[in-house]
Amino acid sequence: MSFRNDSPVTSAACEPIHPSKADSKIFGSIRDLPKRSSSAMYLINPAPWQNARGRLLEPCHLTIDGSGARVPLVSRFNAMLDEEEMERDLHQARENFATIFQASPAILCILRLNGLEYLEINKAYEQHTGYSRSEVLGKTSLRLGLWRKAEDRKRMICSVLAKGRLRGRQAVFQTKTGEPLITFLSAEIIEFGGEPSVLVIGEDITMCRQAEEARMDLAQRLINAQEAERTRVARELHDNIGHSLAMFTIELDRTRMAMTDLSPDNDARFANLCVKLKTLGRDVGNLSHQLHSSELELLGLAVAVKALCREFADQYRVQAHCKCTGSFDNLSGEVSLCLFRVLQEALRNVAKHSRATKVDIEMHGTPKSLHLCISDDGVGFVSNTSESRTGLGLVSMRERLHLIGGKFLIHSKPGCGTRVEATVNLSQTNPASVS
Repeated sequence: MSFRNDSPVTSAACEPIHPSKADSKIFGSIRDLPKRSSSAMYLINPAPWQNARGRLLEPCHLTIDGSGARVPLVSRFNAMLDEEEMERDLHQARENFATIFQASPAILCILRLNGLEYLEINKAYEQHTGYSRSEVLGKTSLRLGLWRKAEDRKRMICSVLAKGRLRGRQAVFQTKTGEPLITFLSAEIIEFGGEPSVLVIGEDITMCRQAEEARMDLAQRLINAQEAERTRVARELHDNIGHSLAMFTIELDRTRMAMTDLSPDNDARFANLCVKLKTLGRDVGNLSHQLHSSELELLGLAVAVKALCREFADQYRVQAHCKCTGSFDNLSGEVSLCLFRVLQEALRNVAKHSRATKVDIEMHGTPKSLHLCISDDGVGFVSNTSESRTGLGLVSMRERLHLIGGKFLIHSKPGCGTRVEATVNLSQTNPASVS
């Protein structure tokens, strides 16, 4: 039974379409569908009402005295619900379902399970896909060209057949005009018109996904610009300011040595100035290295991580144990820089907030994944409070990992230290240039 008569289906659309060989392999026999704990949903199917009415109309007798005489109960059905009222209820149920189906803002369609031809679609389906009802009914989604990847359709159907339902899976379609349509799909096996069918519910998340992609693109551009500026400032500090400080230190020391009439106190002052200038030059060099690691660029992630841990231990007088195991070959510059910055930020937080005496850094790499863990014995904090979300350090680490498809976890309790974990699935990362 159709919901709408305003768009009659053309004869071509109603022609039976035999399942392809690929579909036949997917389906096998409809009788092999999984046994479900509850019966399939009945949609605009009169069978339940007709069966109930038949039971009510069955002859029945009632004993009304002690003689054993049985009197026919002719008013049993009339006392509960007459036939006209049952028909009205059935009609009302059909109308209610049709109204809900058509008024729903979600993309709704019903497919015949054997062959996957469209049996019904709603107005939202027409609006989002660009296909009219007359163009769709009797055809398959593959024939319409909706699926961008036939393999995605196959996986979805196999999941529905195996479990009887599908919950929350993203799928990308192509509208009539060729635009992408990103949906969040759910599906349920039902009974429609007396045959097994599939009710598919789709939520259009195209705008949300495009907004998320735009946000991630902007975040990546900002990080690229930040890294480019870091590199520029680091080179300026190293090549210009650092070099000038070194030359000034040498000249001051030479001047001190040339002045033979200096008193012991003035000579000590000159010597102290030379020491301070050397310390300042070393601090500028460390700052340059923090902004741009030459070890990371030239020698790789493992060497850079170990060097960073040594510098941290020397500068802050905190025991730093670093252990790198596994393979770190063929890492993209994006992944290496991301993990290095995460470690750098984590160690900076340890120095500023934790009051720790020991830090353990472990990094393990495989051809498929990379895992970094930084744990300290500091004071810790309550990680779900608003105070822990005010700083930009944690946000920066989480955002960097999100951009390369990584995962960021932080575990901390007051008095129990803090553990930061970063995991990157190397098989799913999309390398991007990071200056």
